[in-house]
Amino acid sequence: MFFKRKPKINEKTIKELLQKLETTYTDKEIEQLSKMFHPDHRDISFLNHFSLMMNFQIYNITSEILNLEVLDMNEEEASFTYTRKHMFTCINKEDENGTNPNNISSYYVQLKVESKTIWIMKYARYSELFLDLEGKILPDEKAVVPPGAVYLDNMKRFIDIIHLEHFKPATYLTYTDSEFIGYYLEKERYTYRTSEKLSFDYFQKMDAGSIEEHTNAYIEGNTLEYSDILMKEENYSIIESKFKGSTELQHELVLSMLAPDGFFIVRFLKSRNAPIEEELRNRLIEQMKIATTNIDVSV
Repeated sequence: MFFKRKPKINEKTIKELLQKLETTYTDKEIEQLSKMFHPDHRDISFLNHFSLMMNFQIYNITSEILNLEVLDMNEEEASFTYTRKHMFTCINKEDENGTNPNNISSYYVQLKVESKTIWIMKYARYSELFLDLEGKILPDEKAVVPPGAVYLDNMKRFIDIIHLEHFKPATYLTYTDSEFIGYYLEKERYTYRTSEKLSFDYFQKMDAGSIEEHTNAYIEGNTLEYSDILMKEENYSIIESKFKGSTELQHELVLSMLAPDGFFIVRFLKSRNAPIEEELRNRLIEQMKIATTNIDVSV
């Protein structure tokens, strides 16, 4: 009688699992795809049977793994990120309308050995870039803004003022009453832990009763190594802070603005034990000051 050995997680098994995952997806094997995930973690949106069936009935899909970064690993558990490119071609040419969902997506993945099997425990997309029919990333914010987004125009007047060379839109998140767009260094567009990030948050309402209350809550509610209120008026504030992340010192500039059309937070975050360079810091503060002059512009 042969007994199945307990598998061990290493870079080789991670690469093999990823290749199997992508091949199973492009081969349209829904049941086999589901079986790669731990039985307690098969309720994720990626495994939505209806969505998979619709995609598989309409398209043939090709996959290319662009990069893999192991974050933490031992023989029984691992966390890593990977980026893959999917190109969609209509099975029936008459269905082609020039809007194929070609994309480059990056995922945070957790694995665990249990019952002599390596299971996918978590599979969470953290960025998605939309591509044209040739596979090129769409220009500017079109690269990340999903069809359901409604608040980009509210943020755009500030995005047009606060911008940095070599930063590209990398992620867009939508919620019931808020939206978020993040700009990363172009070379870190697929990175999970970036060295720098410029982000814009829109909220329909501000939780605090005033900008002063919001500003104080930020300073008092976070464990900060350093903080300074650079500017504070009735409708906006600019805060500078330094704090410990999971392992590294982080330096942040935060602009908060209460406008007639919503509440906005603009952040520039520098990670990895490096302060914001003085020239860049001064430029960002100046841009943030200019942005405050657009608070009352109707959109």
